[in-house]
Amino acid sequence: MLTYLTATIIGLLASGLIAGGVFRAHDEWKWMKKKKACLKCELPRKGTDLLPVVGDVLATYRCRSCKAHIAWQYPVIEIAIFLLVIFHFWRYMNGIWVPDGYQLQIGLWLARDILFTLFLVIVFVYDFKYSLILDKYTLPGIIIALGLNLILGVNMFSLGAGMLVLTLFFLAQYALSGGRLLGAGDIRMGALMGAMLGFAGGVAGMMLAYVVGAVYAVAAIVMKKHSMGDRVPFGTFLSIGTFIVLIWGKQLFDIFL
Repeated sequence: MLTYLTATIIGLLASGLIAGGVFRAHDEWKWMKKKKACLKCELPRKGTDLLPVVGDVLATYRCRSCKAHIAWQYPVIEIAIFLLVIFHFWRYMNGIWVPDGYQLQIGLWLARDILFTLFLVIVFVYDFKYSLILDKYTLPGIIIALGLNLILGVNMFSLGAGMLVLTLFFLAQYALSGGRLLGAGDIRMGALMGAMLGFAGGVAGMMLAYVVGAVYAVAAIVMKKHSMGDRVPFGTFLSIGTFIVLIWGKQLFDIFL
């Protein structure tokens, strides 16, 4: 019970910080103050309305000043982050889909997976909305991912090879296409994937990203959301592929290798 209480507190704090701040790095939201504000009347939210997840429910998903509906992406991001944190606690408490030898440093492995997931969520939502992967998100993620993995004893050569190979792979695509296939941010995303997953996991995450991206592109074209010449937010799919391998990489390798 105490563990799930801790998970709830961490999940609420993480969801509030990320959902409230992830988009403010864009020039579109420079007007917004540090506190959450209504996008219609621009008045800051106060009191219990500032509480992540709970605040939106208490306010019935409306601004108390102008009664405008709260933009859907904020509660969705908050709830998703909260559930992901709970999911990670559940995994480690029950020993399901966890790394070998996790019992020796269970707290650090748990913290690692939560932090990795939070960085992936940030890249996912920002790239999905603006088709940009910001260095202010990926570069700290690379440093933190590399440091945590080295502390936990993950093979340093695998990490280095993953970062190098994926960075060069995306750099080559960027250079050969003149930036038409993917953006410069995807190059740093390759380094982040390598720092999180190592060589084999990073390559697997990249391949999954292409599969998921292709499915999305076909569906979007069929539904006339995109045309053949449009570029999809590839960082979003790289985040999905990385998350899948982070959690289920061992099972995937057992099946296909």
